[in-house]
Amino acid sequence: MTPNRRFLSIVLSLLLASPIIAQTKTPAPTAPSAIAKSYADSVSALISRFSNWHYNEPDTLSNPYYFPLFTAPTYYGGAVKNQFSMPSEPSRLLTELRMEAISKALAQTYSQSPWLVGKQQVEASPKASVETPVVVLPKADISKPATDVSVVPDEIPSAPLDIDIKKPNFWSFPLNFSFQLMQNYVSSNWYKGGESNRSFLASLVAQANYDNKQKFIFNNKLEAKFGLQSSRSDTQHKYKTNYDLIRLTNEVGLRASKHWYYSVMLQSWTQFSAGYKKNDPKVYSDFLSPFESLLTFGMKYTFTSKNKKFTINANISPLACDFIYVSWPSLETAFGLKEGHHTKFEVGSNITATYNWTIWKNISWEGRIYYYTNYKRSIIEWENTINLKINRFLSTQIFLYPRFDDGVPRVGDKGFFQFKEYLSVGFDMSFF
Repeated sequence: MTPNRRFLSIVLSLLLASPIIAQTKTPAPTAPSAIAKSYADSVSALISRFSNWHYNEPDTLSNPYYFPLFTAPTYYGGAVKNQFSMPSEPSRLLTELRMEAISKALAQTYSQSPWLVGKQQVEASPKASVETPVVVLPKADISKPATDVSVVPDEIPSAPLDIDIKKPNFWSFPLNFSFQLMQNYVSSNWYKGGESNRSFLASLVAQANYDNKQKFIFNNKLEAKFGLQSSRSDTQHKYKTNYDLIRLTNEVGLRASKHWYYSVMLQSWTQFSAGYKKNDPKVYSDFLSPFESLLTFGMKYTFTSKNKKFTINANISPLACDFIYVSWPSLETAFGLKEGHHTKFEVGSNITATYNWTIWKNISWEGRIYYYTNYKRSIIEWENTINLKINRFLSTQIFLYPRFDDGVPRVGDKGFFQFKEYLSVGFDMSFF
């Protein structure tokens, strides 16, 4: 039997089994052999009936919608699409119902005996369906399987599958290290005077941030910065610190809306070594003198521009718990503690904001704004670092640090405002 005849036999048998085309059904025998014999007899009868038969009367079989059933076995995309469309309304025309039956019969043939289909439809438009005139192209040969596809084994043989499943990684670990140097030489007979000095500043910023891109964030940031400078005019100290900071920030956030989080943040900071003033042997600060920790509860606002060049994170905390520890007894009163006490605890409010702005390709500006008040004393800090990238490893840094603290004694006419600034050139490397 040729493929065309086998294809036509299967399609017509499915159509005749449909209540739309067939008028009567023969009850199926119960014995498998009887079912097979009845099916074979039906196919033979259909082949004998339609092999050399021509019908020219103006009724249903002359309808052009039956064209796909009598041409070479062809795959029609419309027949498959119709199987996924909405069910027909009962009041639809008989012709439309017959089209659906034809599509169903073709789709069953494609799925059960694909090796009989040797050509493929080229649709004339996106709306083409079964009734669309077609141009047929040779289709890839699909050999008939060696075993009966209707027989399903009791157990599917297991074989190792080479599947690489990658779980999403919600952690990020940015790291930045920089080492800045400055050297200035002035001869002893320089006509304007002055003195030679050398200085350096080492900085390490390490982060471990978790963001599941849905509701939860957990951010951790460690900042360690230490710098020394020399001064010939200082007879008490060969080197003094020009920058000394250890600061750890931990934050947990739960998303409330697109830009807002419920936030709990802990900021803790101290320094590496003792701090002195010029030609003064007195220690003004040291490691854990002071150590300060601020626990805040509030809301966090985040924003990133569309071009990713500007980001800001602002924590607004109506409730802030401040803890101060001073290990040196002689420094207790200098940091607002009562004499004979090493610790102090107070409650206030806090705003902490950090931002990063890439102004141009190699110029960026990052900063931190810190405000705290216990309703008797206020502290405002504004740290600004402008990075001028020379190349991948070298950069110039400009650091500007104004500060206001009305809880310290006033010195002369300078009031409560303080200021620190430096300009340096050196090595800078970031890892992401």
